Amino acid sequence: MTPRPSSAPRTHRGFTLRLAIALAGLVPAVQAGYRIEDVPYPAEIKAGIAAVTFTPAGALVIATRVGEIWIRRPSGDWRLFARGFDEPLGLVAESETRLFIAHRPELLRADDADGDGRAETFESIGGKWGITQNYHEFFYGLKRDRTGRFYGALALESTGAANQAQRDLYPTLPYRGTRRLENVLEPTGHRSEVPWRGWVISISPDGRLEPLAAGFRQANGIGLSPEEELFVTDNQGDYKPSTGLLHVAKGDFHGHASSLKWEPGFDPNQVTTESLWRRLKTPAVVFPHGPLGVSPGEPVWDLSGGKFGPYAGQVFTGDYSRIVIRAALEKVAGAWQGAAFPFLGRNVMPPYATGDKLKAGTTRGAFAPDGSLYLAATAGQGAGEDGLQRVSWDGQTSPDIRNIRLTDRGFQVSFTRPMQADTLAAAASYEITRFRYYYHHKYGSPWVDEARVAVKAVTPAADGLAATLELDGLQPGFVYEFSLPRLRTREGDPLANPLGYYTANRLPNGETAVGGTTRLPRPGETSLTSREVPGETAKSSTAEMITAGERVYRFYCVACHQPDGRGVAGGAANFVDDRSRLAKSDTQLLEAITNGVEAKGMPAFGAIINPLQRRAVLAYLRAKFGPEAASPPR
Repeated sequence: MTPRPSSAPRTHRGFTLRLAIALAGLVPAVQAGYRIEDVPYPAEIKAGIAAVTFTPAGALVIATRVGEIWIRRPSGDWRLFARGFDEPLGLVAESETRLFIAHRPELLRADDADGDGRAETFESIGGKWGITQNYHEFFYGLKRDRTGRFYGALALESTGAANQAQRDLYPTLPYRGTRRLENVLEPTGHRSEVPWRGWVISISPDGRLEPLAAGFRQANGIGLSPEEELFVTDNQGDYKPSTGLLHVAKGDFHGHASSLKWEPGFDPNQVTTESLWRRLKTPAVVFPHGPLGVSPGEPVWDLSGGKFGPYAGQVFTGDYSRIVIRAALEKVAGAWQGAAFPFLGRNVMPPYATGDKLKAGTTRGAFAPDGSLYLAATAGQGAGEDGLQRVSWDGQTSPDIRNIRLTDRGFQVSFTRPMQADTLAAAASYEITRFRYYYHHKYGSPWVDEARVAVKAVTPAADGLAATLELDGLQPGFVYEFSLPRLRTREGDPLANPLGYYTANRLPNGETAVGGTTRLPRPGETSLTSREVPGETAKSSTAEMITAGERVYRFYCVACHQPDGRGVAGGAANFVDDRSRLAKSDTQLLEAITNGVEAKGMPAFGAIINPLQRRAVLAYLRAKFGPEAASPPR
């Protein structure tokens, strides 16, 4: 592991900035002028909203997880279009009388031939993939290109089951397709047991299925760019060091080994972790796990022509952890990559927004004809909330990073409002750190090879809206974190969101790195060392352990348990309102941190944080939220 240069403070990774923002209840701030509104709908619409879209005429269409399709006409009246679907997670609305619906077993076309508002005919367009009775076998989608071809993704199976009896019974239950239970390389929490699980697929208008790319875990969001390039979001986990926005082309491999058993000619006896790493295509834009959420959903492009603010053409993605991520793509030497930023905040309403609190469980989105963004939320597998929200812009532009673009020698950073000349021109205003991840079969990855990158020169734009940075040692194969808390507008305002992350898979001269933004762990190198957390050693004092644990919490735990410890509704533990959560023994709680709690959706952190860090974060949790804490945090 490459140690940080001694001249760089160990408080980077944005920790100083993130802690200050989090403790002020502003993780992350949202843009001034954005209003969040709960969208009312009839009481008979039950369960989470699993898909949302608009017809060409402007009617709102939603699907629920219990299998109903509802339409709200522009006049405002709702009607039930159809019911009886098996967890529909994607819609294409050709009109108010013809819908295409992605549900677990197939892609369907539903028609309302007589125009009475209810579908009478249903036709299966395609569904030649395997299905078992595993609860996690979703069909994510749905997008259609100009030729009429549809795109979706087939989820891997999960090992989750309520008890051992169900686990024992599961292999004998009915299934569709060929069944293959063997592992590829290593056994993991997600697997591909029947054909095309873990693949992104296309379906032609006449129903022909074409497997496009392998290596996906839970590709819970499908998007087509204005150029009709295919992008998906995938979730962190086994073989997946972080979440992100992935560009998909035919023949790609995106990391998860299990799905490769269905690749023609694939020989599991000839594969190694290194051989997979060498063909790996990492995300076009990494969403660092924690700072930018934990489980992203559907990416949607702002094509409103400025009706949604100063981010026209950029991508917006909801996440289960009550955050919306903004991404800006560019093509560098023929490959898509770009930057990601926090957009909407977590569980405390920041001063830059008005209206209702953003819901947890938001993984579906669609832009309305009026330029507002509709966000659909579902409680999912015991986490999140159910509901529908609308985000609109009132024309007031807050100070923010508009974009980060790669140059031959560094980056150009642009802003939504003019910056003060002195702060814009000062190299000290730009704190830049690069890092990458491990590629391994374990759950997630720490940041590795993290190093501060010096800014050699700054060239500010005369209008104050941009600065070009020359860096000391620009390298491909890293994510670059930009932390810009020192910048001020000409009016003296700080940036609303001073964090950004650029994924440099490729440099303008075409230089790339094997394995993208990952590398293989060296022998014996499976987690961070104690020097990654200041003051954390086996002989640290209690106060030092608590301080170190707070840093670990803010980076790895805050996305689910939230800055104030109140968790996500129905999901991550609420330490504030239920102090008994921390009444268990150290041994029990350290076991949960190390190996996860499958039934609660908590991942295992054994491969991500080392034993000292686990003890440190437990010390912080007990001091801040435990039964003996002085008073509940407010």
